Formats: sequence, structure tokens, C-alpha cells
Amino acid sequence: MENSKVAVLSLRDYPFVGWVAIDEFEDLLARVSGCQILAPSRRPNLPKLFERIRNRTIGKFAPIGHFSQSRELLIVVARSPADLQIVHSISNVRKSFRNIAAFVIDSYFIDAFNHDTKLFDHVFTTTEEGADAVRQRFGVASSVLRQGFDCLNWACVDEVRSIDLVGFGRQPPGYHHAFQDAFHRVGSPVLYLHSPIGTISGDAVRKERPMLIKLLQRSKVSLAFHLGVQPQNSRPISADFVTSRWFESLAAGCIVAGKKPPGSMAKEMFPWPDATIELPDDPVEAAEVIVAVTSNSNSLNGQRMRNVVEMCSRHDWRYRIREIYEHFNVPLPPPLISELEQLNTCIKRLRASDS
Repeated sequence: MENSKVAVLSLRDYPFVGWVAIDEFEDLLARVSGCQILAPSRRPNLPKLFERIRNRTIGKFAPIGHFSQSRELLIVVARSPADLQIVHSISNVRKSFRNIAAFVIDSYFIDAFNHDTKLFDHVFTTTEEGADAVRQRFGVASSVLRQGFDCLNWACVDEVRSIDLVGFGRQPPGYHHAFQDAFHRVGSPVLYLHSPIGTISGDAVRKERPMLIKLLQRSKVSLAFHLGVQPQNSRPISADFVTSRWFESLAAGCIVAGKKPPGSMAKEMFPWPDATIELPDDPVEAAEVIVAVTSNSNSLNGQRMRNVVEMCSRHDWRYRIREIYEHFNVPLPPPLISELEQLNTCIKRLRASDS
């Protein structure tokens, strides 16, 4: 294996549209650090009893080998707390790494943290409740590390946008049907583009990801609703959680309209004025708001610039990577330093153009 001081352990061998934003974090981390992304494979499915015994004895994931030389840091990227078990796929992991860290994305599933948590020196979580659970239940150091986005490469303030309203992924049925009724007719000037667009799983998810971001860059308004709005099936229980849709939409220059998560997480992450537009509870009235917003170009352009500057200043993935490195006193790799400088230059340029 390569000679980077850092390695990343991931479940990226199972591409899914809901996790492609986290795959981008891993890709960026690997590129700026020169490290390798290790992805263990799941063992074949067995009848439940045999599978339970197998998982307890030799583990759910096949081993991926060991490191001939000790490394400084292993970063385990876990979609949910249960995914922390992939750390067992590295033989003699404690002898191979001086420090073992985790970055848990859906960390609001606090009941899913188990004894595997104790194997880590530090657990970064996206939520306060996740960090509190790790510290209080397992005595393991933990802190909040929010999600981010590749703002340096995808930030866009272009004013010419041919799509009025875009809705990717899950949309509350009441709003979606009202928007279809209002906008999918010959007399409406509003173009409403919505899912299904693209592939849900498989390698095509990553290939199509740039297409989806480019569609955001060509859209005036992007819909985003917190997870508690008209939940469907077994949706996640945390209405306060800020998903990747908010980050990518704002950075791509969309005005975000919908229902912002009600808790402190969204307030902390998007504290600037008019960061988002809160739609009425009545979907029909919400459609009327969309018409008014998409027709006001001057207001859209001004808020777009503000949103993109704030996103580049606060929520680029490079800031999160720097925080991980600095926590473990690992020197920042030159490519990361260079791209942080490029990001700072980008922010200065955007502010100058807005003055």
C-alpha cells in the first residue's frame, strides 16, 4: 500500500444516490492527502442464524490485509453508527495506526452506537446528540464535524438560469402534487424539474453526479424540506438534521425554498440573513410564493451571491479535512494547503465582484 500517513476506510463499494455526496468527501480527502481509500467487501448472505454466528466470530466484512508499516491516522467514514464495525476488516488495526478516527454521518441514530465505538481514539459526528452519546456511553472523545461540499470546484453565481424550480430526491407529496398542478401546464411560465432523474444505485450514480450539480447550477430555486415534513415510509427520525441537499443547492447558486430544519443545527450552519425561503404550510400558497420568487431576478441575484460567498467561507469540505488533520497534529499535505489558498482567493474574488 502507498506511503501516505493517512488511510481512509469506507463502504463506497456499494454506490447509492443518497451517499454519493459522502463519496465526494472521500475522493477529495484521498486526492489532497495522497492516501488510498480502502473498501472492504461484505461477506455473502447466509440464513439469519448462521449469519449472526458468522458476524460474531469472523465479522460481516472480508479482511483487506494489513499494513507493513505503522501509519499516523486511519479515518473510518461511517454512513451510520453501525458501520463502525468495518474497522475490523483491517488485521491488527491497532498496530497499524497510531490513531483511529471515525466520521459518522447519520449520527442521530444514537442507539446504533455499540461496543465497536470503543476502538476509536476520536469519533467525529455530524450532530451534537451523536457526540454526546459517544462521550457519555463509551467514554470516547467526540466532537461535531458538520457535512460540507466541494465549493471550490462547484460554486456558481451565474445569473442566467433556465430552470425555475428543481426538486431532487424525496419531496413531500402534498407540495410536489401542488407544484405539478401549478407548473406542469402550458399556461405556466415556471419550469419545474424533479425526480426521478438519473440512477438510484450502482456505478452510474457517480457518473451522473456532475450532471445533477450542473442542473442545480442552471436552476433558480431548489426545494429542500427537513425530514419531518410529510415523512414517508420509515424515514429518519431527526427533523433537525441538515442533509447534503442544502449544501449543494446553496453552493451551486440556488435559492433554497422549503422547510428548514427547526433545531440549532440549521441555525448554526446558515446564520446569514435570508439564507433560505420558508414556504407556507399550504402547498397551494407555496406554489404562489415560488412564482413570485422566480420572477424577481434582482432579488435572486443578490441573495445568490451572498449564499455562495457564505458557503465558500464556511462549508467547503477542505475545512473539515483540515480540522481532522489539526486535531491529530498531522501536518497538512501541500495539496490541501494549496487548495485552501485557492478557496480564499475565490472568496475574495466573489466579494470584490459584489461590491
